[in-house]
Amino acid sequence: MALSLNKLKRLGDASLTELFEEDRKLWTAMVKDAYGYTKKFIGADVRPDDVVPTLVPALEVSDRLRTYLAGRKLTQNYWYTWFAELIVDRLWADLH
Repeated sequence: MALSLNKLKRLGDASLTELFEEDRKLWTAMVKDAYGYTKKFIGADVRPDDVVPTLVPALEVSDRLRTYLAGRKLTQNYWYTWFAELIVDRLWADLH
């Protein structure tokens, strides 16, 4: 589930890295909630790949991300997972 260079480049091509920066506060709040929820069940050894599956369902119902993806005709479900990986990758240092 780690964010590979290939995924990062494709996220950049789809301008999702720009979306992340534009709404950084929103994504930060979402990932902090996902991290806290994950930590309750796993304990102190939470890894980035543990947070992604918790974050994805929140992103799937996020109006901001859904509208963005629909507007660019990015209908594949992997965009939610890849965007979650981007969020966790960019904010991991702030989470623990």
